[in-house]
Amino acid sequence: MLPHRDLVAGALSRVGITIDPSEVPRAHYRAVHTLDRAPPPPTGYQGALFPQFGIVPGRTAEALEAWEWLADRSRSSVVLWSEPTPGALETIAALSRRGIAIVIVTNSDGHAAENLAACGFAGIPVIDSAIVGAAKPDPRIFEAALALAGVRADQVVHVGDTLAADVAGARSAGITPIHFDPLRACRARDHRHVRTLAGIRQHVSPTALGKKRPPC
Repeated sequence: MLPHRDLVAGALSRVGITIDPSEVPRAHYRAVHTLDRAPPPPTGYQGALFPQFGIVPGRTAEALEAWEWLADRSRSSVVLWSEPTPGALETIAALSRRGIAIVIVTNSDGHAAENLAACGFAGIPVIDSAIVGAAKPDPRIFEAALALAGVRADQVVHVGDTLAADVAGARSAGITPIHFDPLRACRARDHRHVRTLAGIRQHVSPTALGKKRPPC
């Protein structure tokens, strides 16, 4: 899931900051890459995201105010993280037709299942960090997913867009990580990468799971 582009643009416009909504997905992945390379700024994800829109440091406080306003709305009338990643629904449907079990593992606030269902992901099991009491990269959240699916760690892959939470977390649980990196920003050769979610399909056959070379 991505921050909904129109919600982000609308919130920032309230404090006089104009962005192109179509830039929100790219800005998100650039921000994630920034966080993977260096310690997070004091303002966390938002502090890495805002510069991707060209928001100068002098306006960070206003941007944070807009983000908090949007977060408050997300607890009542709208959901900030409500834009499906391109290809997500189609890829899940294609994998399900092949008989491959899907479990969503997310760091959330206890409402992930209902929020995801409202975005088109109804019927897919969800492991929510607030409910299981462990958040990525803690291996316990991945172990909860394995238990729910009834499989061993060597029978699955975990797909995520962060090195710190997803790649490192999956490895800590003995799961093969696949780094979703649509901007091809990661140059590491010690794990697998996909640029589109449709590319996951080549990694989930028994033969592919046994490969040691990380395909690009």
